[in-house]
Amino acid sequence: MDISNNPMWQDRELPVWRQIETDLEVDIQTGVYATGDRLPSEHELTAKYGVNRHTVRQALASLAQKGIVNAYQGKGVFVADEPFEYKLDRNAKWSEVENRFDGGADGRLLDSYEQPASAAIARVLKVAQGTPLIVTETLRTVGPGIATYGYHMFPASRFDGIAQEFSITASFTKALAAFGVDAFFRASTWIDCRMPRPREAAALSVPTSLPVMIMTYVDTDGDGMPILYGHGVFPKRMMRIRIDT
Repeated sequence: MDISNNPMWQDRELPVWRQIETDLEVDIQTGVYATGDRLPSEHELTAKYGVNRHTVRQALASLAQKGIVNAYQGKGVFVADEPFEYKLDRNAKWSEVENRFDGGADGRLLDSYEQPASAAIARVLKVAQGTPLIVTETLRTVGPGIATYGYHMFPASRFDGIAQEFSITASFTKALAAFGVDAFFRASTWIDCRMPRPREAAALSVPTSLPVMIMTYVDTDGDGMPILYGHGVFPKRMMRIRIDT
């Protein structure tokens, strides 16, 4: 397949190596190449796409930077292990992820401040617009290279002091229990992606030039009352979302 002569590949806004990278990434995501499989050699890829070896190397190097493949000198390029699977259901919470690993969990409060609820956030939290919210920014890590930069917004009238409680317990599950919320449940989740803020990239040890996965959500207490609006930032390829219906 010669890209230069194939109209399906003629995207003048993207460099050719980026188009090859995307093509290989889609093949990996759709199972054409499974975990541990060896990708075609540089020679085979140059022939397949009708490009020079430097172009192919750029595509493979970018895949390696994302953690999608591993390159071994003299052996070739192989599909990396599948990312950690995050099961998204009514009980989804970070403590469930921590329970799947033997220790090593860590939670750090990076910042906390107060801000008024915007119209959109007030609607999902079922409070009046302008209601004071406590916002926490945290970094939570668990297991080998699994981390999330999180923003959590709580109604201040009910959760005044939750930032300090989290800084002590390093767990929102424990912090919420201190306010009488012994169980909480996922009501809604939105999944998206974007480029990271510099402080997010620094905390997660990822480049600002690569997209990150975003999970925005609303949790409720046992009575169905919204208690927090969250926004989690995850390095791409760090985990895969699983939704069972």
